[in-house]
Amino acid sequence: MRKGILIAVVLAVTVTVVLTALLAGCYDSTKKEGSLEKRASLTVRDDGAFVIMQLTDLHLTTNGTYNKDKQTLKWVEEALDTVRPDLVEVTGDATAGSPPGRDKAILALANIFEERRIYWAYTFGNHDGEHIKGEDGEDVWIGKEGKRNVLSEYAPSCLETLDTSAGEAFFSENTRGNEEVYDLLTGYEYSLLARSEEELEDPDAMGVGNYVIELEDKSGEVVFAVFHMDTHGKFYIDPAGNASGADGYSDQGYVGLTQKQIEWYESKVKGYSEKGIKSAIFMHVPNYAYRELAETPGELNEYGVPSFDDDQEKAKGLVPQKYADLEFIKGEGVYAPKWDDGLMEVVSRYPSTTLISVGHEHNNSFVISYDTAAKYGSGEEVLLSYGRTSGVNAWSRDIPIGATVFTVHTDKTSATDIYDITQVFPTFKYAEKGNR
Repeated sequence: MRKGILIAVVLAVTVTVVLTALLAGCYDSTKKEGSLEKRASLTVRDDGAFVIMQLTDLHLTTNGTYNKDKQTLKWVEEALDTVRPDLVEVTGDATAGSPPGRDKAILALANIFEERRIYWAYTFGNHDGEHIKGEDGEDVWIGKEGKRNVLSEYAPSCLETLDTSAGEAFFSENTRGNEEVYDLLTGYEYSLLARSEEELEDPDAMGVGNYVIELEDKSGEVVFAVFHMDTHGKFYIDPAGNASGADGYSDQGYVGLTQKQIEWYESKVKGYSEKGIKSAIFMHVPNYAYRELAETPGELNEYGVPSFDDDQEKAKGLVPQKYADLEFIKGEGVYAPKWDDGLMEVVSRYPSTTLISVGHEHNNSFVISYDTAAKYGSGEEVLLSYGRTSGVNAWSRDIPIGATVFTVHTDKTSATDIYDITQVFPTFKYAEKGNR
């Protein structure tokens, strides 16, 4: 009798542990140790190729109880089953809104990758961390009301182009919300999301999720590197004497990359460049180079930021011939920071990075070429890409959703030779318009 009771207890405990692991989204009983940057590496195929699928701006708010979220999750499953990529890049705004809906949504997404045993990387957008759980469990919106960080300490280059005479410049503290999402995603077997030592030392400046994934050949030699960086949220000017709280702040657009992030990128990419190893960058908000090439500055808008004319013909003229048949869509402006953060100058000095791919704009989908040598006197061609918006619920989306697929040929050296770029689209009907 005692033996029967013991077996029953063991079975009950085992079932409980398994169910707990599944509900938590962790398919490996061994959690990944620590949260420091991991020297994550994946192996390329026998022919040197490696397939990356970019999913961006999913804008999930539930785990499928909302119909548009259900359609988005169905699309993610179909896209993965169609492409079977070696790596999925989720480039920000995968979720939006407050806990617990945010948490259920991000876990539902993670489980789709884990069930298929597909490696995935995550970079944070401007909406992922806009909300946090308060001390009493209540929802706190920190996108505009959280602790603020003085820009002069982290992004001094922006102050050269901003008129801050009216008040002090700050940027929103999405970092706390991003850290909550990060904690949810630690421990997944196929997640490669990581944090660098530098960002743990100064999260205000670095944000969450600045890390590198290395691709190796079968002999263990590194043949390619994939960078990830947090592009933060928005920044504001607090007018002198303002007593009205958040509503009195002047919206100045997006932060993008800070000086410390550029320094971190330079410290890493220098080594790859010296070894002749090529690399790519995946992040959410486009950098100033996109504005430089794709648009013509106009007058100051209501936020005191230059408006950028929708110059499709200018952008189309920069599409490399190899990608001429790839659908070109420029349906809205380029909402990049208005100042040059210095990224492209570093890219030109250490020629390694041959692709930057972002999300953020829900109605832009194109690939253009940036000639660093023409501007800086050194460097090589860099492809600037907008990943296809993947979320049915993406705000003000007017174009069909899809996913962008990069086949990386790690044995090539020039940007257009390295990347074959295609797009895949749902085979089922879904809501034509994004949330409004």
